[in-house]
Amino acid sequence: MEHTRSPQLPYTALSFEVIEQRIGLLTLRRPEQHNSLSEILKSELRQLISELSRDCELGALIITGEGRSFCAGGDLQHLKNSERTTATDRRRLYQLHDWVQPLMNLEMPVIAAVNGPAIGAGFGLALATDFVLCAPDAYFRASFSRVGLVPDTGLFFTLPRVVGLQSAKEIIFTGRKISATQALEMRIALAIHPADQLLAEAFALARRLAKGPTAAIGASKRILNQSFHLDARALVEMEAAAQAIFFHSSFHEQAIDDFAQGKPFRFDWERPQ
Repeated sequence: MEHTRSPQLPYTALSFEVIEQRIGLLTLRRPEQHNSLSEILKSELRQLISELSRDCELGALIITGEGRSFCAGGDLQHLKNSERTTATDRRRLYQLHDWVQPLMNLEMPVIAAVNGPAIGAGFGLALATDFVLCAPDAYFRASFSRVGLVPDTGLFFTLPRVVGLQSAKEIIFTGRKISATQALEMRIALAIHPADQLLAEAFALARRLAKGPTAAIGASKRILNQSFHLDARALVEMEAAAQAIFFHSSFHEQAIDDFAQGKPFRFDWERPQ
């Protein structure tokens, strides 16, 4: 794979590189701690996602973890800090969404390549993406009830929308392990791939998506993310505004020219790759 661009900021707990021109690869790099979300890692995610939200060149992003885990959730060692107060913890939880919400609304397809356990906030991180691919040994767990806490990292928003309210309650109340096979059945995962092929399959999906109209896909993503809690009239207004913009995009104009000349669309999902 060709590496074409380096990140603008130095990172220590994660790495980011642009591969194959328009595909970004974000790797959580705390393998000894199972890629748990330390304060440094959260700060670096905040910086990187902010940078990516302004990137008009990327066509897709892949997120994965180094080593045996995708992300083991919050750093529980931090919770032993005796100087913490309710007020500081509340602010810290709000700060999570300085990068979780922008990640959910990043205007490009985002794929989680879940190579191992995705626990607690790691489960939330996976569901903050658009598509979850996982290895056979990967699993998911909303582990908060084990330590007397409630979900965070956006799981109250994402999980019921993926699995339905009753299943979300069962997953959160019990804190049970959800295997890769169960995750596929519940539509938490889009597909399961052999561990040694997981990243290649993630790149294959990203490569196809990156050929599409990234700006229009990004706008569709933002509207879809709000479709469960807006009424039909509000969605019509968003639809009309977005469609009026993209009627005048270069991607659409080229597609119409190709159609008029009998040429195949350049973005055709059914066309053999």
